[in-house]
Amino acid sequence: MYLYGFTTFAGIDKVMKLDCDDLWFSVGDLLQSDDEYFLVLGDEVSFVEQYIARFPQDRQLELIYSGFVSKKYIDRINWMVAQYYSTYRNVMKYFLSQDIELLLKKEITKKSKWLKKVQLDPKLFWVDTVSVKGQTLIVYPDLWTMQMMIDKSLNNETGVLLLSSSDTQAKKDKAFWQVKQGLVKYVLVTHAELFQDFKDLQSVVLVHPYKWYYANQQDPRYKTPEVLSYLADIWKIEINEID
Repeated sequence: MYLYGFTTFAGIDKVMKLDCDDLWFSVGDLLQSDDEYFLVLGDEVSFVEQYIARFPQDRQLELIYSGFVSKKYIDRINWMVAQYYSTYRNVMKYFLSQDIELLLKKEITKKSKWLKKVQLDPKLFWVDTVSVKGQTLIVYPDLWTMQMMIDKSLNNETGVLLLSSSDTQAKKDKAFWQVKQGLVKYVLVTHAELFQDFKDLQSVVLVHPYKWYYANQQDPRYKTPEVLSYLADIWKIEINEID
């Protein structure tokens, strides 16, 4: 089983193997050892030949959060590393805050209802269709395009989340829990914020798919349409493109 250490380097990356016969951890669990946190990646990782470091056998691991992220989320992380010949430490920053303690403090513990019944007119988003039952992800090429295309009333609408790379880390941490727990139904993002752990993704919309902004210029050098295609495959849904 492989672990990702948020503050622990193991060679060129932050991944190490846990050798133990009686493991009770599952993919996506969050573990703690002393003051360090580890995410369970599972029995397989991309470029496994690079990860030969072993987790010290004399250190104890404690389960902090069972199912901290979903298996689909871990699959996406593994795919990103393999697809773009990257490292886990470069990919993980798009998926999770590296300050896990602050992220845990932002967890929304108050019980709220899943917003299946919330239904807004697609015209408010300047798109043709949105999901009736599950979550809809709409990806815009940049913040300016998002602000110009959507109805201003959406800024205060229940069940709608607007995210961009310029948002504070506190807002991004809160958004992580809102999407994961199904407290938002419409997730509107620029390309750097599409890496969410969805509760029930049923629709993906890509606005202006040929914009050059969709080609990330830093490692991992991902292309947004490719990332969304994989996301749609694991959720078994289709992508709607708006030219």
